[in-house]
Amino acid sequence: MDTIRINRFLSMCGAVSRRKADDLVRSGRVKINGARARTGDTVDPERDIVTLDGRRVLPQPQVILAFYKPKNVLTTLSDPQGRPCLGDLIPEHLRGVFPVGRLDYDASGLLILTNDGDLAHAIHHPSFMVPKTYVVKVRPRAAEEAVRAMEAGVVIDGKKTMPARVRVVHSTPRESILNITLTQGLKNQIKRMASCVGLRVVEIKRTSVGPVTLRGMAPGEMRPLSAREARALHNILKKGYKP
Repeated sequence: MDTIRINRFLSMCGAVSRRKADDLVRSGRVKINGARARTGDTVDPERDIVTLDGRRVLPQPQVILAFYKPKNVLTTLSDPQGRPCLGDLIPEHLRGVFPVGRLDYDASGLLILTNDGDLAHAIHHPSFMVPKTYVVKVRPRAAEEAVRAMEAGVVIDGKKTMPARVRVVHSTPRESILNITLTQGLKNQIKRMASCVGLRVVEIKRTSVGPVTLRGMAPGEMRPLSAREARALHNILKKGYKP
């Protein structure tokens, strides 16, 4: 195998992007054959010994999964308070994967699980413009001006949110069902956007991330991505990543 940059090697070992790998190298936590690594170093994966915090790391086969998160499950791999969490639902043979981004405890829907740090970074970071679509129930009924305001962007923490797609699926006199597509992922973004226009979110379900959807899946179900889905996500990474 040809030599590769140390940051790419670390991303192949799982859980970190190349940007995060560069931070690990700069912090002095990475060694190559016993010597402190420097950003820009290259390694031969078949010959060189790379350690992180004194423990050898090795490239892992890439895993990308779609998971239908049920309500009332934390998007974490463990919880000190003993609440139901994602880590309880991942089979032992898939323990190297981690969630890309988060869904609130009371939200449900699609999570991408992977052991590829670069791919996770591409899906999650707004600069890659990966659309995430949600079905959202709000109260009271969403007026046209509220929908247009959320589409154009509202101010959260002193900054205007990026333009979104917001469509009214159904309304009654007391509530509305909205279809919302975002390309950024601020903490509690949909709840905070709705609050800015006088709406309260009652329920959220994420239905898609880029080309990956929940179609045919039940809550708690996990599946490998199809070849088409995996290719589409990798194309996002190739087009957007700047080394």
